[in-house]
Amino acid sequence: MKITIVTNEYSVEGGGLSYSCVQYHLLLKELGHDVSILSSGLYNCDVIHGGYNNRLGKDLAYEAKLKKDSINIENTQLLIAFGGGFNGYYASLLAGKSNVRFWLMLRGSDGNLAKWDSESCYYLNYSVNIAERIICLSEELAENVKLLTRKNIRANVIPNFASRLNVNVKPFSYSRLCIGCGASHMNEKKGLSRLIELVALYNKKYEEKIQLEIVGAVDEDVLSQYQQRIKFLGVDSNIIFLGVKSRDEFRSIMNNWQLYIQTSVCEGMGNSVTDSMSQGIPVMITNTGYIAEFAKEHFPQMVFSSFDPERMAIEIHDMLSDPSATEKYQNVYESLFSEISKVKVKEIWSKLLYGKVKEKLTPEVNTIISVSLHDVVGEKHDNITTPIEVFKKFCEDVFIAGYKLCSMKDYMSLSISERNRCIVCTFDDGYIGLLHNAMPIMNEYGYTATVFVCSEYMGKINDWNCKDKAKRMHLSCDDLRILQNNGWEIGSHGVTHRSLLRLNETEIEKELFESKTILESLFGTIKSYAYPYGDYNNYIMKKVGNFYDYAFLLTQGGVFLSVDSLRIHRYYISEIYQIINNK
Repeated sequence: MKITIVTNEYSVEGGGLSYSCVQYHLLLKELGHDVSILSSGLYNCDVIHGGYNNRLGKDLAYEAKLKKDSINIENTQLLIAFGGGFNGYYASLLAGKSNVRFWLMLRGSDGNLAKWDSESCYYLNYSVNIAERIICLSEELAENVKLLTRKNIRANVIPNFASRLNVNVKPFSYSRLCIGCGASHMNEKKGLSRLIELVALYNKKYEEKIQLEIVGAVDEDVLSQYQQRIKFLGVDSNIIFLGVKSRDEFRSIMNNWQLYIQTSVCEGMGNSVTDSMSQGIPVMITNTGYIAEFAKEHFPQMVFSSFDPERMAIEIHDMLSDPSATEKYQNVYESLFSEISKVKVKEIWSKLLYGKVKEKLTPEVNTIISVSLHDVVGEKHDNITTPIEVFKKFCEDVFIAGYKLCSMKDYMSLSISERNRCIVCTFDDGYIGLLHNAMPIMNEYGYTATVFVCSEYMGKINDWNCKDKAKRMHLSCDDLRILQNNGWEIGSHGVTHRSLLRLNETEIEKELFESKTILESLFGTIKSYAYPYGDYNNYIMKKVGNFYDYAFLLTQGGVFLSVDSLRIHRYYISEIYQIINNK
Protein backbone atom coordinates (compact mmCIF):
# COMPACT_ATOMS: atom_id res chain seq x y z
CA MET A 1 0.00 0.00 0.00
CA LYS A 2 1.15 3.53 -0.71
CA ILE A 3 1.14 5.34 2.67
CA THR A 4 2.08 8.92 3.49
CA ILE A 5 2.91 9.82 7.10
CA VAL A 6 2.32 13.48 7.97
CA THR A 7 4.45 14.62 10.90
CA ASN A 8 6.03 17.75 12.34
CA GLU A 9 8.83 15.82 14.07
CA TYR A 10 11.06 13.12 12.56
CA SER A 11 14.54 12.41 13.97
CA VAL A 12 16.49 9.68 15.72
CA GLU A 13 18.00 12.27 18.07
CA GLY A 14 14.77 14.22 18.59
CA GLY A 15 12.17 13.85 21.32
CA GLY A 16 9.79 10.97 21.92
CA LEU A 17 7.52 11.91 19.03
CA SER A 18 10.41 12.28 16.56
CA TYR A 19 12.04 8.99 17.48
CA SER A 20 8.76 7.07 17.59
CA CYS A 21 7.87 8.33 14.12
CA VAL A 22 11.17 7.03 12.74
CA GLN A 23 10.49 3.65 14.34
CA TYR A 24 6.93 3.57 13.02
CA HIS A 25 8.10 4.50 9.52
CA LEU A 26 10.56 1.59 9.51
CA LEU A 27 7.92 -0.81 10.86
CA LEU A 28 5.52 -0.01 8.01
CA LYS A 29 8.32 -0.48 5.49
CA GLU A 30 9.12 -3.89 7.02
CA LEU A 31 5.47 -4.80 6.52
CA GLY A 32 5.99 -4.22 2.80
CA HIS A 33 4.29 -0.85 2.39
CA ASP A 34 5.57 2.01 0.26
CA VAL A 35 5.91 4.76 2.87
CA SER A 36 6.86 8.40 2.49
CA ILE A 37 7.19 11.22 5.05
CA LEU A 38 5.55 14.61 4.62
CA SER A 39 6.16 17.54 6.97
CA SER A 40 3.18 19.57 8.15
CA GLY A 41 5.43 22.54 8.86
CA LEU A 42 6.63 25.47 6.77
CA TYR A 43 10.19 26.47 6.03
CA ASN A 44 10.77 29.99 7.31
CA CYS A 45 11.97 31.08 3.88
CA ASP A 46 8.50 30.30 2.49
CA VAL A 47 6.90 33.02 4.59
CA ILE A 48 7.00 36.76 3.92
CA HIS A 49 6.53 38.44 7.31
CA GLY A 50 5.05 41.81 8.25
CA GLY A 51 2.57 44.07 6.50
CA TYR A 52 -0.89 45.25 7.52
CA ASN A 53 -1.95 41.65 8.26
CA ASN A 54 0.80 39.82 10.09
CA ARG A 55 -0.81 36.41 9.44
CA LEU A 56 -1.28 36.88 5.71
CA GLY A 57 2.16 35.65 4.65
CA LYS A 58 1.89 32.49 6.70
CA ASP A 59 -1.69 31.78 5.59
CA LEU A 60 -0.76 32.19 1.92
CA ALA A 61 2.28 29.96 2.36
CA TYR A 62 0.13 27.21 3.88
CA GLU A 63 -2.46 27.53 1.11
CA ALA A 64 0.30 27.09 -1.46
CA LYS A 65 1.73 24.15 0.50
CA LEU A 66 -1.67 22.44 0.69
CA LYS A 67 -2.10 22.67 -3.08
CA LYS A 68 1.43 21.46 -3.72
CA ASP A 69 1.19 18.57 -1.24
CA SER A 70 -2.17 17.44 -2.63
CA ILE A 71 -0.45 16.95 -6.00
CA ASN A 72 2.58 15.23 -4.46
CA ILE A 73 0.44 12.61 -2.69
CA GLU A 74 -1.69 11.89 -5.74
CA ASN A 75 -1.00 8.14 -5.61
CA THR A 76 -1.28 7.83 -1.83
CA GLN A 77 -3.88 5.30 -0.66
CA LEU A 78 -3.72 6.09 3.06
CA LEU A 79 -2.69 9.28 4.86
CA ILE A 80 -1.63 8.90 8.50
CA ALA A 81 -1.15 11.86 10.83
CA PHE A 82 1.56 10.94 13.33
CA GLY A 83 0.53 13.30 16.11
CA GLY A 84 -2.49 15.53 16.54
CA GLY A 85 -2.64 19.27 17.12
CA PHE A 86 -1.98 21.37 14.04
CA ASN A 87 -0.25 18.38 12.47
CA GLY A 88 -3.46 16.34 12.63
CA TYR A 89 -5.48 19.31 11.40
CA TYR A 90 -3.22 19.87 8.39
CA ALA A 91 -3.24 16.17 7.55
CA SER A 92 -7.05 16.04 7.72
CA LEU A 93 -7.32 19.05 5.38
CA LEU A 94 -4.89 17.38 3.00
CA ALA A 95 -6.83 14.11 3.12
CA GLY A 96 -10.07 15.93 2.35
CA LYS A 97 -8.59 17.92 -0.51
CA SER A 98 -6.90 14.85 -2.00
CA ASN A 99 -9.84 12.51 -1.32
CA VAL A 100 -7.64 9.99 0.52
CA ARG A 101 -8.38 7.75 3.51
CA PHE A 102 -7.19 9.37 6.74
CA TRP A 103 -6.05 7.86 10.04
CA LEU A 104 -5.13 9.92 13.09
CA MET A 105 -2.48 8.76 15.57
CA LEU A 106 -2.53 10.59 18.92
CA ARG A 107 0.63 10.33 20.99
CA GLY A 108 0.08 12.12 24.32
CA SER A 109 -0.17 15.84 24.97
CA ASP A 110 -1.90 16.31 21.60
CA GLY A 111 -4.95 14.61 23.13
CA ASN A 112 -4.44 14.76 26.88
CA LEU A 113 -3.80 18.50 27.10
CA ALA A 114 -5.71 19.83 24.11
CA LYS A 115 -8.75 20.51 26.28
CA TRP A 116 -6.96 23.44 27.93
CA ASP A 117 -6.32 25.37 24.73
CA SER A 118 -9.13 26.50 22.42
CA GLU A 119 -7.00 26.33 19.28
CA SER A 120 -5.73 22.83 20.04
CA CYS A 121 -9.27 21.80 20.92
CA TYR A 122 -10.51 22.96 17.53
CA TYR A 123 -7.71 21.16 15.70
CA LEU A 124 -8.44 17.94 17.56
CA ASN A 125 -12.20 18.11 17.02
CA TYR A 126 -11.77 18.74 13.32
CA SER A 127 -9.27 15.95 12.70
CA VAL A 128 -11.14 13.41 14.87
CA ASN A 129 -14.35 14.04 12.94
CA ILE A 130 -12.55 13.55 9.62
CA ALA A 131 -10.53 10.48 10.63
CA GLU A 132 -11.64 7.04 9.49
CA ARG A 133 -9.64 5.47 12.32
CA ILE A 134 -8.07 6.84 15.51
CA ILE A 135 -5.05 5.18 17.13
CA CYS A 136 -4.00 6.15 20.67
CA LEU A 137 -1.05 5.19 22.85
CA SER A 138 -3.15 4.58 25.95
CA GLU A 139 -6.69 4.08 27.19
CA GLU A 140 -6.38 7.33 29.12
CA LEU A 141 -5.60 9.20 25.91
CA ALA A 142 -8.56 7.62 24.14
CA GLU A 143 -10.85 8.62 27.01
CA ASN A 144 -9.52 12.19 27.01
CA VAL A 145 -10.19 12.52 23.29
CA LYS A 146 -13.67 11.11 23.77
CA LEU A 147 -14.28 13.57 26.63
CA LEU A 148 -13.11 16.49 24.54
CA THR A 149 -14.88 15.75 21.28
CA ARG A 150 -18.09 14.30 22.76
CA LYS A 151 -17.85 11.79 19.93
CA ASN A 152 -18.30 8.09 20.59
CA ILE A 153 -14.91 7.27 19.10
CA ARG A 154 -13.75 3.72 18.69
CA ALA A 155 -10.03 4.22 19.16
CA ASN A 156 -7.45 1.46 18.77
CA VAL A 157 -4.87 1.46 21.58
CA ILE A 158 -1.53 0.35 20.13
CA PRO A 159 1.74 0.80 22.07
CA ASN A 160 5.13 1.71 20.66
CA PHE A 161 7.31 -1.36 20.33
CA ALA A 162 10.48 -1.84 22.38
CA SER A 163 12.98 -4.58 23.17
CA ARG A 164 15.15 -5.42 26.17
CA LEU A 165 18.84 -4.56 26.11
CA ASN A 166 19.41 -6.13 29.53
CA VAL A 167 17.16 -9.01 30.59
CA ASN A 168 18.19 -8.75 34.24
CA VAL A 169 16.73 -6.10 36.54
CA LYS A 170 19.31 -4.23 38.65
CA PRO A 171 18.89 -4.65 42.40
CA PHE A 172 18.58 -1.55 44.58
CA SER A 173 21.67 -0.10 46.29
CA TYR A 174 21.12 1.45 49.70
CA SER A 175 24.45 3.21 50.17
CA ARG A 176 23.71 5.78 47.51
CA LEU A 177 20.42 5.86 45.67
CA CYS A 178 20.94 7.63 42.35
CA ILE A 179 17.63 8.26 40.62
CA GLY A 180 17.04 9.91 37.27
CA CYS A 181 14.53 11.44 34.92
CA GLY A 182 14.91 12.71 31.39
CA ALA A 183 13.43 13.86 28.11
CA SER A 184 14.63 15.84 25.12
CA HIS A 185 12.93 18.93 26.58
CA MET A 186 12.07 18.81 30.24
CA ASN A 187 10.55 21.98 31.75
CA GLU A 188 7.52 20.75 33.74
CA LYS A 189 6.60 18.01 31.24
CA LYS A 190 7.87 15.19 33.47
CA GLY A 191 6.68 16.72 36.75
CA LEU A 192 10.03 18.17 37.84
CA SER A 193 8.58 20.41 40.55
CA ARG A 194 7.09 17.34 42.24
CA LEU A 195 10.36 15.43 41.83
CA ILE A 196 12.34 18.21 43.51
CA GLU A 197 9.86 18.30 46.40
CA LEU A 198 10.01 14.50 46.61
CA VAL A 199 13.82 14.48 46.93
CA ALA A 200 13.73 17.07 49.74
CA LEU A 201 11.04 15.20 51.66
CA TYR A 202 12.76 11.82 51.22
CA ASN A 203 16.19 13.04 52.32
CA LYS A 204 14.69 14.70 55.37
CA LYS A 205 12.68 11.64 56.39
CA TYR A 206 15.01 8.72 55.67
CA GLU A 207 18.62 7.84 56.46
CA GLU A 208 19.60 6.79 52.94
CA LYS A 209 19.80 9.83 50.66
CA ILE A 210 18.57 10.35 47.10
CA GLN A 211 20.70 11.89 44.36
CA LEU A 212 18.60 13.11 41.41
CA GLU A 213 20.05 13.53 37.89
CA ILE A 214 17.99 15.33 35.25
CA VAL A 215 18.72 14.97 31.53
CA GLY A 216 17.26 17.27 28.87
CA ALA A 217 16.83 20.89 27.89
CA VAL A 218 15.27 23.24 30.43
CA ASP A 219 14.45 26.80 29.40
CA GLU A 220 16.40 29.40 31.36
CA ASP A 221 13.39 31.07 32.99
CA VAL A 222 12.02 27.70 34.11
CA LEU A 223 15.46 26.51 35.24
CA SER A 224 15.80 29.63 37.39
CA GLN A 225 12.56 28.78 39.20
CA TYR A 226 13.72 25.20 39.79
CA GLN A 227 17.07 26.37 41.16
CA GLN A 228 15.40 28.83 43.53
CA ARG A 229 13.16 26.05 44.83
CA ILE A 230 16.09 23.64 45.18
CA LYS A 231 18.05 26.20 47.17
CA PHE A 232 15.07 26.97 49.40
CA LEU A 233 14.58 23.26 50.15
CA GLY A 234 18.29 22.78 50.85
CA VAL A 235 18.96 20.03 48.30
CA ASP A 236 21.51 21.89 46.14
CA SER A 237 24.01 19.05 46.40
CA ASN A 238 21.41 16.37 45.70
CA ILE A 239 20.01 17.52 42.34
CA ILE A 240 22.07 17.86 39.15
CA PHE A 241 20.96 19.17 35.76
CA LEU A 242 23.01 17.39 33.09
CA GLY A 243 21.59 19.26 30.08
CA VAL A 244 20.90 17.95 26.58
CA LYS A 245 22.41 14.60 25.63
CA SER A 246 22.35 12.41 22.57
CA ARG A 247 20.22 9.27 22.76
CA ASP A 248 23.31 7.07 23.24
CA GLU A 249 24.70 9.41 25.91
CA PHE A 250 21.34 9.38 27.68
CA ARG A 251 21.26 5.60 27.74
CA SER A 252 24.81 5.52 29.08
CA ILE A 253 23.88 7.88 31.93
CA MET A 254 20.84 5.72 32.73
CA ASN A 255 23.19 2.85 33.55
CA ASN A 256 24.29 4.79 36.65
CA TRP A 257 20.75 5.07 37.99
CA GLN A 258 19.26 2.69 40.54
CA LEU A 259 15.74 3.97 39.86
CA TYR A 260 14.04 5.96 37.12
CA ILE A 261 11.25 8.20 38.43
CA GLN A 262 8.70 10.09 36.40
CA THR A 263 5.99 12.20 38.03
CA SER A 264 4.14 13.42 34.93
CA VAL A 265 0.51 14.50 35.10
CA CYS A 266 -0.16 12.93 31.71
CA GLU A 267 1.75 10.67 29.32
CA GLY A 268 1.19 8.59 26.25
CA MET A 269 4.08 6.14 26.44
CA GLY A 270 7.33 7.82 27.43
CA ASN A 271 10.40 6.66 25.50
CA SER A 272 12.64 7.42 28.48
CA VAL A 273 10.56 5.07 30.64
CA THR A 274 10.78 2.18 28.16
CA ASP A 275 14.49 2.93 27.57
CA SER A 276 15.11 2.64 31.32
CA MET A 277 13.11 -0.55 31.59
CA SER A 278 14.86 -2.04 28.57
CA GLN A 279 18.18 -1.62 30.42
CA GLY A 280 16.83 -3.38 33.50
CA ILE A 281 16.48 -0.24 35.59
CA PRO A 282 13.54 -0.26 38.04
CA VAL A 283 11.08 2.54 37.40
CA MET A 284 8.36 4.24 39.43
CA ILE A 285 5.86 6.37 37.56
CA THR A 286 2.61 8.21 38.09
CA ASN A 287 -0.68 6.66 37.00
CA THR A 288 -0.76 7.88 33.42
CA GLY A 289 -0.09 6.36 30.02
CA TYR A 290 0.29 2.88 28.58
CA ILE A 291 3.09 1.64 30.88
CA ALA A 292 1.15 2.64 34.00
CA GLU A 293 -2.04 1.02 32.67
CA PHE A 294 -0.13 -2.22 32.13
CA ALA A 295 1.71 -2.05 35.46
CA LYS A 296 -1.44 -1.25 37.48
CA GLU A 297 -2.74 -4.66 36.51
CA HIS A 298 0.49 -6.66 36.91
CA PHE A 299 2.59 -4.76 39.48
CA PRO A 300 0.71 -1.82 41.08
CA GLN A 301 3.59 -0.95 43.43
CA MET A 302 5.46 0.38 40.40
CA VAL A 303 2.80 3.09 39.98
CA PHE A 304 2.48 5.95 42.49
CA SER A 305 -0.92 6.02 44.13
CA SER A 306 -1.12 9.82 44.07
CA PHE A 307 0.59 13.00 42.85
CA ASP A 308 1.49 14.02 46.40
CA PRO A 309 5.34 14.18 46.78
CA GLU A 310 5.18 13.12 50.42
CA ARG A 311 3.16 10.02 49.56
CA MET A 312 5.52 9.29 46.67
CA ALA A 313 8.52 9.44 49.01
CA ILE A 314 6.91 6.88 51.33
CA GLU A 315 6.10 4.56 48.42
CA ILE A 316 9.69 4.74 47.13
CA HIS A 317 10.96 3.78 50.57
CA ASP A 318 8.44 0.94 50.78
CA MET A 319 9.69 -0.35 47.44
CA LEU A 320 13.33 -0.17 48.56
CA SER A 321 12.39 -2.07 51.70
CA ASP A 322 10.62 -4.84 49.81
CA PRO A 323 13.02 -7.84 49.60
CA SER A 324 11.12 -9.27 46.64
CA ALA A 325 11.05 -6.00 44.64
CA THR A 326 13.71 -7.12 42.14
CA GLU A 327 11.83 -10.33 41.44
CA LYS A 328 8.58 -8.41 40.96
CA TYR A 329 10.24 -6.03 38.51
CA GLN A 330 11.76 -8.98 36.68
CA ASN A 331 8.37 -10.60 36.22
CA VAL A 332 6.51 -7.48 35.11
CA TYR A 333 9.29 -6.48 32.68
CA GLU A 334 9.14 -9.91 31.06
CA SER A 335 5.38 -9.57 30.62
CA LEU A 336 5.55 -6.01 29.36
CA PHE A 337 8.29 -6.53 26.79
CA SER A 338 6.44 -9.57 25.51
CA GLU A 339 3.36 -7.38 25.07
CA ILE A 340 5.21 -4.54 23.30
CA SER A 341 7.63 -6.67 21.29
CA LYS A 342 8.18 -5.63 17.71
CA VAL A 343 6.73 -8.92 16.48
CA LYS A 344 3.49 -8.39 18.40
CA VAL A 345 3.08 -4.71 17.55
CA LYS A 346 3.87 -5.45 13.91
CA GLU A 347 1.19 -8.15 13.91
CA ILE A 348 -1.38 -5.66 15.27
CA TRP A 349 -0.54 -3.14 12.56
CA SER A 350 -0.57 -5.82 9.90
CA LYS A 351 -4.13 -6.80 10.84
CA LEU A 352 -5.21 -3.16 11.03
CA LEU A 353 -3.85 -2.34 7.59
CA TYR A 354 -5.03 -5.57 5.97
CA GLY A 355 -8.09 -5.44 3.76
CA LYS A 356 -9.39 -4.06 0.53
CA VAL A 357 -7.92 -0.68 -0.32
CA LYS A 358 -9.46 1.67 -2.80
CA GLU A 359 -6.89 3.23 -5.11
CA LYS A 360 -8.72 6.51 -4.80
CA LEU A 361 -12.04 7.18 -3.18
CA THR A 362 -14.88 8.78 -5.02
CA PRO A 363 -16.40 11.68 -3.12
CA GLU A 364 -18.53 10.35 -0.28
CA VAL A 365 -22.00 11.82 0.04
CA ASN A 366 -23.74 11.15 3.31
CA THR A 367 -27.18 9.84 2.35
CA ILE A 368 -28.97 8.85 5.51
CA ILE A 369 -31.25 5.80 5.66
CA SER A 370 -33.79 5.97 8.47
CA VAL A 371 -36.70 3.72 9.39
CA SER A 372 -39.94 4.93 10.98
CA LEU A 373 -41.61 2.78 13.65
CA HIS A 374 -43.99 3.26 16.59
CA ASP A 375 -44.82 0.29 18.80
CA VAL A 376 -43.55 -3.31 18.85
CA VAL A 377 -46.15 -5.59 20.40
CA GLY A 378 -48.40 -8.60 19.79
CA GLU A 379 -49.13 -10.38 16.53
CA LYS A 380 -51.35 -8.01 14.52
CA HIS A 381 -50.02 -5.37 12.17
CA ASP A 382 -51.54 -1.87 11.85
CA ASN A 383 -50.29 1.65 11.11
CA ILE A 384 -48.81 1.94 14.61
CA THR A 385 -48.05 -1.66 15.58
CA THR A 386 -45.19 -3.80 14.32
CA PRO A 387 -45.71 -7.41 15.52
CA ILE A 388 -42.92 -8.83 17.65
CA GLU A 389 -42.02 -11.61 15.21
CA VAL A 390 -41.99 -9.19 12.27
CA PHE A 391 -39.63 -6.90 14.12
CA LYS A 392 -37.43 -9.80 15.20
CA LYS A 393 -37.10 -10.97 11.58
CA PHE A 394 -36.41 -7.40 10.45
CA CYS A 395 -33.51 -7.07 12.91
CA GLU A 396 -32.10 -10.41 11.77
CA ASP A 397 -32.42 -9.56 8.07
CA VAL A 398 -30.70 -6.19 8.58
CA PHE A 399 -27.81 -8.03 10.26
CA ILE A 400 -27.56 -10.68 7.52
CA ALA A 401 -27.49 -7.95 4.87
CA GLY A 402 -24.43 -6.44 6.55
CA TYR A 403 -26.17 -3.42 8.07
CA LYS A 404 -26.91 -2.38 11.63
CA LEU A 405 -29.61 -0.33 13.32
CA CYS A 406 -28.50 2.60 15.44
CA SER A 407 -29.68 5.81 17.08
CA MET A 408 -29.12 9.17 15.43
CA LYS A 409 -26.62 9.97 18.17
CA ASP A 410 -24.57 6.85 17.42
CA TYR A 411 -24.90 7.46 13.69
CA MET A 412 -23.39 10.93 13.98
CA SER A 413 -20.44 9.56 15.96
CA LEU A 414 -19.34 7.45 12.96
CA SER A 415 -17.24 8.38 9.94
CA ILE A 416 -19.10 8.76 6.64
CA SER A 417 -17.75 5.42 5.40
CA GLU A 418 -19.03 3.68 8.56
CA ARG A 419 -22.46 5.32 8.21
CA ASN A 420 -22.94 3.68 4.82
CA ARG A 421 -23.86 0.40 6.53
CA CYS A 422 -26.06 1.91 9.24
CA ILE A 423 -29.81 2.51 9.37
CA VAL A 424 -31.07 5.08 11.86
CA CYS A 425 -33.88 3.38 13.78
CA THR A 426 -36.58 5.70 15.15
CA PHE A 427 -39.69 5.10 17.26
CA ASP A 428 -42.32 7.82 17.61
CA ASP A 429 -44.49 8.39 20.72
CA GLY A 430 -42.54 6.12 23.10
CA TYR A 431 -44.73 3.14 24.01
CA ILE A 432 -43.99 0.53 26.68
CA GLY A 433 -43.63 -2.20 24.02
CA LEU A 434 -40.21 -0.77 23.17
CA LEU A 435 -38.90 -1.62 26.61
CA HIS A 436 -40.45 -5.08 26.87
CA ASN A 437 -40.19 -6.23 23.26
CA ALA A 438 -37.99 -4.10 20.98
CA MET A 439 -35.00 -3.49 23.28
CA PRO A 440 -34.30 -7.18 24.16
CA ILE A 441 -34.35 -8.09 20.46
CA MET A 442 -32.08 -5.19 19.49
CA ASN A 443 -29.65 -5.91 22.34
CA GLU A 444 -28.92 -9.32 20.79
CA TYR A 445 -27.35 -7.53 17.81
CA GLY A 446 -25.87 -4.53 19.62
CA TYR A 447 -28.41 -2.21 17.97
CA THR A 448 -29.62 1.09 19.38
CA ALA A 449 -32.45 3.45 18.45
CA THR A 450 -33.86 6.93 18.95
CA VAL A 451 -37.24 7.18 20.67
CA PHE A 452 -39.19 10.43 20.24
CA VAL A 453 -41.10 11.30 23.41
CA CYS A 454 -44.02 13.66 24.10
CA SER A 455 -43.04 15.19 27.43
CA GLU A 456 -46.67 15.55 28.57
CA TYR A 457 -47.52 11.86 28.16
CA MET A 458 -44.63 10.04 29.89
CA GLY A 459 -46.09 7.20 31.99
CA LYS A 460 -49.66 7.86 30.75
CA ILE A 461 -52.22 6.09 28.54
CA ASN A 462 -52.52 7.24 24.91
CA ASP A 463 -55.97 8.82 25.41
CA TRP A 464 -54.87 11.75 23.23
CA ASN A 465 -54.90 9.53 20.09
CA CYS A 466 -58.57 8.97 19.25
CA LYS A 467 -57.62 7.22 15.99
CA ASP A 468 -55.75 4.43 17.75
CA LYS A 469 -58.15 1.67 18.82
CA ALA A 470 -55.56 0.10 21.12
CA LYS A 471 -54.87 1.40 24.60
CA ARG A 472 -51.13 1.83 24.92
CA MET A 473 -49.06 2.91 27.88
CA HIS A 474 -46.34 5.50 27.25
CA LEU A 475 -42.90 4.87 28.68
CA SER A 476 -42.34 6.45 32.08
CA CYS A 477 -39.27 8.44 33.01
CA ASP A 478 -37.74 5.36 34.68
CA ASP A 479 -38.52 3.23 31.61
CA LEU A 480 -36.81 5.75 29.36
CA ARG A 481 -33.74 5.77 31.59
CA ILE A 482 -33.48 2.00 31.15
CA LEU A 483 -33.53 2.47 27.38
CA GLN A 484 -30.95 5.26 27.65
CA ASN A 485 -28.71 3.06 29.80
CA ASN A 486 -28.87 0.48 27.02
CA GLY A 487 -27.51 2.99 24.51
CA TRP A 488 -30.76 4.43 23.18
CA GLU A 489 -31.15 8.12 22.43
CA ILE A 490 -34.07 10.13 23.81
CA GLY A 491 -35.50 12.64 21.32
CA SER A 492 -38.35 15.13 21.42
CA HIS A 493 -41.79 14.69 19.86
CA GLY A 494 -43.14 17.92 21.30
CA VAL A 495 -45.21 18.37 24.43
CA THR A 496 -48.69 17.21 23.35
CA HIS A 497 -48.21 15.66 19.86
CA ARG A 498 -50.18 18.49 18.24
CA SER A 499 -49.46 19.32 14.59
CA LEU A 500 -47.28 22.42 14.47
CA LEU A 501 -49.16 23.54 11.34
CA ARG A 502 -52.24 24.17 13.50
CA LEU A 503 -50.55 26.28 16.17
CA ASN A 504 -49.71 29.96 16.48
CA GLU A 505 -46.15 31.17 16.99
CA THR A 506 -46.37 31.17 20.81
CA GLU A 507 -47.75 27.64 20.87
CA ILE A 508 -45.08 26.40 18.45
CA GLU A 509 -42.35 27.88 20.63
CA LYS A 510 -43.87 26.22 23.69
CA GLU A 511 -44.08 22.79 22.04
CA LEU A 512 -40.44 22.97 20.98
CA PHE A 513 -38.87 24.72 23.97
CA GLU A 514 -40.85 23.15 26.82
CA SER A 515 -40.40 19.61 25.58
CA LYS A 516 -36.65 20.09 25.12
CA THR A 517 -36.28 21.71 28.54
CA ILE A 518 -38.19 18.99 30.39
CA LEU A 519 -36.46 16.12 28.59
CA GLU A 520 -33.00 17.63 29.03
CA SER A 521 -33.59 18.03 32.76
CA LEU A 522 -34.23 14.27 32.88
CA PHE A 523 -31.97 12.76 30.22
CA GLY A 524 -29.28 15.27 29.27
CA THR A 525 -28.73 16.93 25.89
CA ILE A 526 -31.57 16.47 23.37
CA LYS A 527 -30.52 17.02 19.76
CA SER A 528 -33.15 15.12 17.73
CA TYR A 529 -36.81 15.93 17.05
CA ALA A 530 -39.65 14.28 15.13
CA TYR A 531 -42.46 16.39 13.65
CA PRO A 532 -45.85 15.17 14.98
CA TYR A 533 -47.77 13.60 12.07
CA GLY A 534 -44.83 14.60 9.84
CA ASP A 535 -46.40 18.07 9.46
CA TYR A 536 -44.04 20.92 8.63
CA ASN A 537 -43.27 23.87 6.36
CA ASN A 538 -40.20 26.07 5.90
CA TYR A 539 -41.23 28.46 8.68
CA ILE A 540 -41.71 25.62 11.18
CA MET A 541 -38.46 23.98 10.08
CA LYS A 542 -36.63 27.23 10.85
CA LYS A 543 -38.24 27.31 14.31
CA VAL A 544 -37.24 23.70 14.96
CA GLY A 545 -33.67 24.55 13.95
CA ASN A 546 -33.48 27.02 16.84
CA PHE A 547 -33.73 24.13 19.30
CA TYR A 548 -32.61 20.91 17.60
CA ASP A 549 -29.80 19.74 15.32
CA TYR A 550 -31.77 17.00 13.52
CA ALA A 551 -35.46 16.66 12.72
CA PHE A 552 -37.33 13.71 11.18
CA LEU A 553 -40.35 13.66 8.88
CA LEU A 554 -42.34 10.72 7.55
CA THR A 555 -42.85 10.43 3.79
CA GLN A 556 -41.58 13.92 2.95
CA GLY A 557 -38.08 15.34 3.26
CA GLY A 558 -34.70 14.32 1.89
CA VAL A 559 -31.78 12.01 2.64
CA PHE A 560 -28.75 14.27 2.10
CA LEU A 561 -27.67 15.09 5.62
CA SER A 562 -25.72 18.20 4.66
CA VAL A 563 -28.91 19.94 3.45
CA ASP A 564 -31.75 17.85 4.93
CA SER A 565 -30.71 17.65 8.60
CA LEU A 566 -33.99 19.34 9.66
CA ARG A 567 -36.18 17.47 7.16
CA ILE A 568 -34.91 13.87 7.21
CA HIS A 569 -37.05 11.42 5.24
CA ARG A 570 -37.90 8.14 6.93
CA TYR A 571 -38.72 4.83 5.26
CA TYR A 572 -41.14 2.08 6.23
CA ILE A 573 -39.85 -1.43 6.90
CA SER A 574 -41.00 -2.64 3.48
CA GLU A 575 -38.96 0.12 1.81
CA ILE A 576 -35.89 -0.68 3.92
CA TYR A 577 -36.04 -4.25 2.61
CA GLN A 578 -35.91 -2.94 -0.96
CA ILE A 579 -32.90 -0.77 -0.11
CA ILE A 580 -30.79 -3.42 1.65
CA ASN A 581 -31.63 -6.16 -0.85
CA ASN A 582 -30.74 -4.04 -3.88
CA LYS A 583 -27.37 -2.79 -2.60
